Amino acid sequence: MTNVQDMTQGSPARLMLRFSLPLMLANVLQLLYVMADSAIVGRLLGVTAFAAVGVTASLYWFASGAIISIAHGFGIVLGQRFGAKDMVGLRRGFVTAFCLMAGLGAVVGVVGVAGSEILLVMLNTPPELLGSADIYLGWLLGGMVITAVYHLISSVLMALGDSKAPMRAMVVVSVVSVVLSFVLVSPLGIVGPAIALLLAQLAGLVYCAVVLCKTGVLAGGMGWDTPLAKELLRTGLPLGLRDSIIQAGGLVVQRHINNYGVEFIAGVAIAKRMYSLLFIASGGLEAAAATFSAQNFGAGRLDRVRQGVAAGVRLMLASAGIIMAATWLFGRYILALMFDGEAYMISTVLDVGIWQLMVLAVGLPVVHMLFLYRATLEGMGLSFLSMMSGFLEAGSRVAVVVLLTPAVGEWRVILSDPLGWLVAAVFLVVAYRIVYSQRTRPLKPCH
Repeated sequence: MTNVQDMTQGSPARLMLRFSLPLMLANVLQLLYVMADSAIVGRLLGVTAFAAVGVTASLYWFASGAIISIAHGFGIVLGQRFGAKDMVGLRRGFVTAFCLMAGLGAVVGVVGVAGSEILLVMLNTPPELLGSADIYLGWLLGGMVITAVYHLISSVLMALGDSKAPMRAMVVVSVVSVVLSFVLVSPLGIVGPAIALLLAQLAGLVYCAVVLCKTGVLAGGMGWDTPLAKELLRTGLPLGLRDSIIQAGGLVVQRHINNYGVEFIAGVAIAKRMYSLLFIASGGLEAAAATFSAQNFGAGRLDRVRQGVAAGVRLMLASAGIIMAATWLFGRYILALMFDGEAYMISTVLDVGIWQLMVLAVGLPVVHMLFLYRATLEGMGLSFLSMMSGFLEAGSRVAVVVLLTPAVGEWRVILSDPLGWLVAAVFLVVAYRIVYSQRTRPLKPCH
């Protein structure tokens, strides 16, 4: 079986680091293509077009974030089956998960295309941005079935311990997206980058599907399984709901952002485009922690789950320190590459963007711990706790922007993310320590 990795044996730190390194590289590639894509829009179409793309971010992630999290939840169930050596359950679970994700992606696509303009109006999107934002968002949501299936197959590969194929898929997505964005932006305008991203994800989907077939784990015994469908939904839906709640909080924040004008919208958007930089390491380590936890929980090795958490804390905090330093040193120079325009507008947007970026960087140790404990609990089958953390994170973000007095001004927006992370992280650490000893029941294999 190509690149499949059993994480129930060996050093937890070494296994998690080896698993996460390709994903960290994938995150670097994602950063480069997001920067390139942003630069194409910002430099060729201008600050207004860049702001129009930025104003869609919360709505797009409201839909796609939930889809990706559900795919991740499905991958956790399949990782548990793999750890338990239940290959029949793994095969039937994959077919069931594929059907569920394709159907969900199609539904989100139809609803999203029909309602994108209404949602943008509800967010107080400035009139000068509304038309372009609606077109851009409609294309992305319309292709959500591609996004859903791509992330499902990528999650399945990671559940099997293969982090190299998803990394290579990200190379494919990055290269295709940047090349097509550059080619399509002139004739199609703001629609070009949206179509480019969907075609790039389709290419990544095809690559991951080919790799998954070559592993051999899906040979024979495949078909729909209703009990497994219930288990998949029981794990995946709370994660999707968690991200929906988090992104709903983001929509409230975005509504307040939109009240401060185009320059402020663009500044916050450009900072949040740098999420890939801030989460270069933590994204890979989170996936490693989830896979390590799922496989070892499936195998009944709770002692190794605890060892994985200890190793993860060290890796997460070390990576947070390095990325904080890099962000403070080079953040403004990176942001300045993404758009062009009149000097006063560039200066205003950069001031807002670097302000937001530095505050986010200060919160990195907290969000790294959030990722680690959330991933571990998800791998142990406790996705409802992950969902609860999403409620707390979103509620905290909304409370900051709604309850703080107007005298605080833009700080309500700037502080909303790190304060939300802090509340959710504290909850997850406490929850892990309380429930750890209770998760002792082994999985029943499928026959």
